[in-house]
Amino acid sequence: MTRLDQLLLRELGPDVVSLDQDLLRDCSHDESEQEAVMPDVVVTPADPLQVEILLRLAAEHRFFVTPRGAGTGKSGGSVPMRGGVSLSFHRMDAILEVDPENLLAVVEPGATCERLQQAAWDAGLFYPPDPASLATCSLGGNVAENAGGPRAFRYGVTREYVLGLEAVRIGGQRFDVGHRPVKGVSGYDLTALLTGSEGTLAVFSKLIFKLIPQPKAPGLLILYFPSVHEAVRAVTVLVQNQLFPMALELLDRRSLDAARTETFSPSSIAGGALFCELEGLADAPHLAQGVLDALARAGAAPSDHVLAADPVTAGAAWNARRDVSSRLKALHARKISEDVAVPRALLPELVLGIREIAGELGLESACYGHAGDGNLHVNFLTDGDGAAFATAVERLFRLTLLLGGTLSGEHGIGTLKRRFLPAEHAPAVLDMFMAVKRAWDPDGLLNPGKVLDSVP
Repeated sequence: MTRLDQLLLRELGPDVVSLDQDLLRDCSHDESEQEAVMPDVVVTPADPLQVEILLRLAAEHRFFVTPRGAGTGKSGGSVPMRGGVSLSFHRMDAILEVDPENLLAVVEPGATCERLQQAAWDAGLFYPPDPASLATCSLGGNVAENAGGPRAFRYGVTREYVLGLEAVRIGGQRFDVGHRPVKGVSGYDLTALLTGSEGTLAVFSKLIFKLIPQPKAPGLLILYFPSVHEAVRAVTVLVQNQLFPMALELLDRRSLDAARTETFSPSSIAGGALFCELEGLADAPHLAQGVLDALARAGAAPSDHVLAADPVTAGAAWNARRDVSSRLKALHARKISEDVAVPRALLPELVLGIREIAGELGLESACYGHAGDGNLHVNFLTDGDGAAFATAVERLFRLTLLLGGTLSGEHGIGTLKRRFLPAEHAPAVLDMFMAVKRAWDPDGLLNPGKVLDSVP
């Protein structure tokens, strides 16, 4: 037993501190391609005071702390790159309050997105963010990564729903930022700063989310097009016609093939598809005609469409969409996935460029994602050795930035994209990022090796 283990066991106790090898392995990786790194110890607090104690000890004894939600991240954000403590919030998972009068909820960071959605729905309210891993991903992780999902097109990403939070810094200072009212401009907006900071500035021990009124029961209109480029063009047509569905998802041919299940059978001849989720469609199927008419007027009519107005059929299609990444991985020896975003109107150029990159490097590609936001999940695939992946990713990032896009739409920078950050941000901006990091974590002890590396 090391001195760190002894210290933590003495101060926090065996119910909170674990050296269990299975748990250490679980906390050594996330769902990205980042190589696993074992923590020295796992701390699983049950209340904010234990988080406070841990971060006070970290400052006093100078050990690294890597916060962890459910480990569903795609950028290496919860991998303990320098060992030390993996701070797992899976025991702090309570829905503390749902307030229908003030349209808000208060939760602990380990609660899943799906549980908050259900609690809100049961109260006649709605929490829109819906990342693909919503059944398992933690809300603390969602806030840390500013998670999105299909419904971000209509409703926005996690940032739009975080009213406030309780944060703990290295050194053990615990404080509240933000507010319970929807409006508030008192001081700097530290809530917005911490949202999307990837656990590098502070950890969260409590979260306050805005809820909205429940929408009318949605349904799904699946639009099939001869090519993925025609599917992408249809997105622009809908927006120009002031049609903003709850979700507008793109799948190319290879993604459609991967999505096929016993309960979801996509068109076998379409080159691309759009999942168009419409509020009220479950009770008023005729609403789909407005979408079809707008596309027809613009000469962008789909070659086929399927109306999934009932929850069972729509649910089967959405489950298939959420499982595309894992099914692509199962179908190929090697897969690498990246998350980029460009201005919506430039999606056709991005899709064409991705195909050219893959073809020139002897790879296959699959694109799917949130077309309404210009946010694509780009997958390079091979049954070979994957040696061309690094070149493919670099060329993808160059193309994305050339189109005025960004390196990450929702998965974050983490470890895997950190070296590319200077390609997107000017040196003066990177200096400001570093100044913020040093102000919150001067010794670089919190989530080291992510986004920026400020360890002295």
